[in-house]
Amino acid sequence: MQKRIIGLLLIVFLASCAMPETKIYSLNMPNPPSPPLSKGGMGGFSDATVAVLVSSPRYLTQPYIAYRTSPYQLAISRYAKWDSPPDEMVREAFKDSLSSALFKDVGTSNFAPSGSYSLKINLKRFERSDEGDLSFAEVAFDVSLLSPEGKNLYQNSITKKIKLDDRSFLSLARSLSSALGEGTEEVRGNIAKALKQ
Repeated sequence: MQKRIIGLLLIVFLASCAMPETKIYSLNMPNPPSPPLSKGGMGGFSDATVAVLVSSPRYLTQPYIAYRTSPYQLAISRYAKWDSPPDEMVREAFKDSLSSALFKDVGTSNFAPSGSYSLKINLKRFERSDEGDLSFAEVAFDVSLLSPEGKNLYQNSITKKIKLDDRSFLSLARSLSSALGEGTEEVRGNIAKALKQ
């Protein structure tokens, strides 16, 4: 009986030694430049508030890193994860991008309070995509800005795809930081134009 217990303990010990360690990755977003404000703000909208609302497929609401090996197959890493789920990282990136001068307050709750603008983001891709020998960091989302009255002021579909130097998750984190930064800045500039009209 003791030999069996010792044998089982030895198997458990060896199995735990063979398991790879879990690595956690984070984005490093560049700080958005603050646009110069004209007298009275950007058409008075710098006194307004906006709620950033993000929807996404279920796999983007968990922290494990996803990579697409074909248009038909998506794999989830068991030992590499983000420091927070992609939908939360996208929500925070937009909050940081819009907070500097476009809006007085940027909220990230699950609903838009009465009297505030709504920035709705449907996150479609936040992953590595492999195409033959090449790999890319890909961020794709639909975005729309609604007035407090529900009028659609701006909408667009954004896709940013950056070629990776290698298939490492560290390279993916660097490139997704750049891709998401480019996407948020594009949306920020378009919202500034829409609010001036």
